[in-house]
This record gives sequence, C-alpha cells and structure tokens, in this order.
Amino acid sequence: MNISATISQQTGEAEYNNTLAFCVDENYLPYALFVAEQFIALHPKLPCDICICLPDISKVPEKFIDTQIRFIELCINGIASLPVGKLSLAAYHRLFLPQIFEGIYEYIIYLDADTFINKPFYSELMTYVDSLDTEFCVAAAADIMELKFRSTFKQKQKTVDNYIKSYHQYDHIYRNSGVLVFSTRQYVKEDILSRVFNYAIENADRLQCHDQSALNRVLLNEIVLLPFDFNWQINRLTHSFTDTTEPYIIHFISNNKPWRTDNKYTAKYQVFYKDFLFTNFPEITLDILNMFDQRRKSPKYDNPAKEFISREWQRIKTNFSENLVKLSGSEKVVDKYNIIPVLAEAPFLVSTSDALNEEG
Repeated sequence: MNISATISQQTGEAEYNNTLAFCVDENYLPYALFVAEQFIALHPKLPCDICICLPDISKVPEKFIDTQIRFIELCINGIASLPVGKLSLAAYHRLFLPQIFEGIYEYIIYLDADTFINKPFYSELMTYVDSLDTEFCVAAAADIMELKFRSTFKQKQKTVDNYIKSYHQYDHIYRNSGVLVFSTRQYVKEDILSRVFNYAIENADRLQCHDQSALNRVLLNEIVLLPFDFNWQINRLTHSFTDTTEPYIIHFISNNKPWRTDNKYTAKYQVFYKDFLFTNFPEITLDILNMFDQRRKSPKYDNPAKEFISREWQRIKTNFSENLVKLSGSEKVVDKYNIIPVLAEAPFLVSTSDALNEEG
C-alpha cells in the first residue's frame, strides 16, 4: 500500500488536548464553517480546538483566517482510484486524522459537514467517552439502516436487509461514519489506517458506502457505540421524534440537505443556512428544490415513462398523506413503525426515551 498524508500548510497552533475536526473539499467548506461557528456559539468557553482539514487552504475566506478555527491543508496521495459516488475523495480523509494529529490530540471528534449542532454536546460526549474501555480505537453511532431493520417499517428494500444481515452474522452493528470519535493513540497503535485502506483498495468494487463500508468491514466488533442522539440521522423514521428527543447533533443524510432540498426534514433549518451563506458566501446561489423539481432536473430513471409514473405516484402519496393530516386537524406524532422502544435500547441508547414514551 502506497498512501501518504502530510500537512502542507496550517493556521494557528494546538491549544487543547482534543479537537473537533472536519474533512472537506471546496464545495463543502461553507457548511463545515457553518457547523464550526455553531459549535463556537454554543460553547462560549471553547473546550477544544476546531480543525477544518481541506486540500487547498487558499479557498478559505480571509475573514475566517486568524479566528478560533484552525485550517489544515492536507496533501494525500495513493487513494485516487477509490470509488466516491456522489461524494469526493475528501470523504476518505477522515481516516487519516489520527496519524496527522498523533502526539497532538488525545481524542478527535469528527463531524461531517452536513451536520447541525442542535444543543451543546461536548461535555456530555466526553463524559460518555470517559466511560468507555480505554483501549477503544473508534466510536460511532448505529446507522439509520439498523433502525429500518429493527423497526416495523414495511417498506424496507431487500438490499438493505441483506446488507445489514451481512454484518449481523459477525455480531456487528453497522455504524454511520458521519460522527466519529477517534482515540488517537489506540488508532495508531492498532494500525487501523493501513488495515482500512488495504481493504478499501483490494475491495474497491464492493464498497457500497465507500469509506464507511471499509471502516465497518475492517473493524468488526472493534467499533464502540455512540448513542444515536449524537448522530441523529434525520429521515422519515426519525423526523417526527426530533423535537421531542432534542438530539445533540442532527445529521442530514442522503439528499436531505437544507441548502439544497426543500422538504419536511429540512424546512425548519433552511433559514439558518440561508442567513449564513448570504453573509459569508454571497456568491453561492442557492437552488433549494423540492423532491419533484429535483427529479425533473435529475431523473432517477433513464426511461422517461418509468420516471414520470414513479415521480407522479410519489407526489400523489405525499399529497394524500399531507392532506390527511390537515383534515384531521392534528399533527400528533404516532409511532406507527415502533420506533420509540427501539430507540431506547441498544444499539441506539437515546437518552430521552422517557420523554419519547410520554409523547407517544
């Protein structure tokens, strides 16, 4: 394996033992900055460093240089052949963080740029980390696919079931890599980087979820659990319980990005992104479309007839569901997929299960 990662430029100096870190390309830099600013606002007495790692530090607006955020320019070689799908190679960069920060930070809290800090979380997260086995390498929350599998959600895809079952045969809970806690020393000691990239390069055609798949496959039974409210992946299963649960970190998975998609999962968050981007990145033209307009712009199916039928059928179902709610005159949350008891137990461990049960 011939991969390497070096720091070519950086701003600021390490001041704390731990860091909150992001790995982005130029396109996702604005959203990483948004989350970093959220963290600063919610933690007035900064408890850790904040590092945004990216391939080209010159892309950082001047106003953010010499602030509380450190910018780390990374030069990474040897991974260009790995699949990325709709992502970028920066998705793999998070796996280099412990090597890059070895001897500098004890713990690295990694966040995807499509997260939203719903309330202060650092103290609670580190208290949880302190309760873990001191020899853990990586901590991560269960993936939303596990929630689909364990609930009574009837519209499961066979591929989802089979994919999750392929991990369950090893007694492994499939994890989401959007929020990670790295124990730097243990990660380096166990040579996780080489193990993960050896697998990724040798099995590039089998990486269904790219770096996330590689991390899960290599660290079977070695990734410790984070509670789901530190990585609340918002979709049709979790959306109704978000306000009651009040998770620490909301994760806009799939296409549900507040700066791109207008739907019930993103609606209440769009104003925050619009304000931030207008103030700091006025050159970005927001094109927030609903699902149906997005599909007109980028069809799901190549066959026009199939695309039309699929899109319009989805529209009919959505409108019918929304009209039922309006006619009933009530938007009371109904736990029709048996989500509440599932969230309260392992592997989700949502701490507000009592409130959820009262609401249900």
